[in-house]
Amino acid sequence: MNLGKRYYTLVASLPRLVHFERAERLPINRIRLDQRLKDLDPVDAEDLSLAEVLLEWQQYPLALRPEQLIDQYRKAMTQISNVRLQQFIEFRMDQRSVLVGLRRRRLGHSAPKPGEPWGIGPSCSWIEAHWERPDFDLGSRYPWISEARAKLEGDDAIGLERLVMDGVWQHLGRIRDDHPFGFEEVFAYVFKWDILNRWLSYRADIATKRFQELVTETVGEYQELLT
Repeated sequence: MNLGKRYYTLVASLPRLVHFERAERLPINRIRLDQRLKDLDPVDAEDLSLAEVLLEWQQYPLALRPEQLIDQYRKAMTQISNVRLQQFIEFRMDQRSVLVGLRRRRLGHSAPKPGEPWGIGPSCSWIEAHWERPDFDLGSRYPWISEARAKLEGDDAIGLERLVMDGVWQHLGRIRDDHPFGFEEVFAYVFKWDILNRWLSYRADIATKRFQELVTETVGEYQELLT
């Protein structure tokens, strides 16, 4: 296992990441971040690359065929050597499976059958067995489930994304704090950067949509004045 290498210079070169809800911009673009990541040990670099492909925010929407993600997950987990990166991947997959379960249940689906390819992570069989419980009886482990369910039922997509992103952000913060200057702090930074980049893109999309709405309203009012 490649757990002992320290990256003092690399970590020191990474600009501070402000919490995604407070940030106005990315403190470093992806090109420059990748340049700094060239200092990673080849094994660590390969681990990070495999994990990024697997966990990329936009590549795997909830409606994607689960067999594909399961196959990629199993393959990646046999190739990634860093235990804590494996654990982070399991956390993300478990989180995703909870969301898939909530979504499926909201759509009126019955509990997945044992062996049915629908989710990944240690909680899948538990969710199947506790399908009728509002929080799948996982509230003590994942206190955010009740809030996530409420946001799903309220069609609050942005609120749900914010909730999920914050949960991952906090989890990565604990990884960073527990392993300063290790590969763990580096991959925590990279995945936080991904969250920040994703959130800023959401905000840009929201702003563009609102601007278009305002333009439409103004044009409508102007046309009313002329008629």
